[in-house]
Amino acid sequence: MRSIKYPAIYKHFKNNYYAVMTVSKPIEDKSIINEDNKLQAYHTELNKFINIYKIEDLYYHDENLKDSLVLYKALYDDKGIYARPINMFLSQVDKNKYPDIEQKYRFELVN
Repeated sequence: MRSIKYPAIYKHFKNNYYAVMTVSKPIEDKSIINEDNKLQAYHTELNKFINIYKIEDLYYHDENLKDSLVLYKALYDDKGIYARPINMFLSQVDKNKYPDIEQKYRFELVN
């Protein structure tokens, strides 16, 4: 099974490059949230901004989302941080929808 590596550069199957910064996990104990260590990321599947909290050297989200999220930035603009579920980030390209794409995975690690 594939796993996410970070920090690292990944290529999207539509030929753009992204810097994967870290992974955000669902927070279990909301009492440890510190609003001073909050940032926002655009969740690509929910089409909205969500809050991400840095606690020590780890990142968490409290949007009642059960999946861990990849946090990444586009290298072609400065529109901020994106968040996407890990399983979707690492998924294969839908060859029915994109039959001419040669890349196997949605995002592939650049060596």
